[in-house]
Amino acid sequence: MDFSVDKYRRMPLPNTKGLMRLLCFEPNQNVPFHRHPEADEIFYVLKGQGEISVGAEKMKVKNGFFVKAAAEVLHQWKNGKERLVLISVLIPPSSYVYAAKIIQTMFVE
Repeated sequence: MDFSVDKYRRMPLPNTKGLMRLLCFEPNQNVPFHRHPEADEIFYVLKGQGEISVGAEKMKVKNGFFVKAAAEVLHQWKNGKERLVLISVLIPPSSYVYAAKIIQTMFVE
């Protein structure tokens, strides 16, 4: 994992063509509101806790949580007082259920 005091770090995972990324946040860092026009984004919280806004909904999350931001929906991450590590997966909306099952098997004991 790679952290930066200047800005959160987004690192593509090997052999995923940039569709799976590790996101590493130092305390109080955030990702501004943005959207993905042709892909849902699924997040899995590996470490820490933070807050995500998806559309008008805000949710506090911690390690073990999954969150989906549908294509075209504005979303934003805000970190708290400790490091936060997420996996981000960009997928076409029709593949969501299949991708979520695969990701879940990777991290559930």
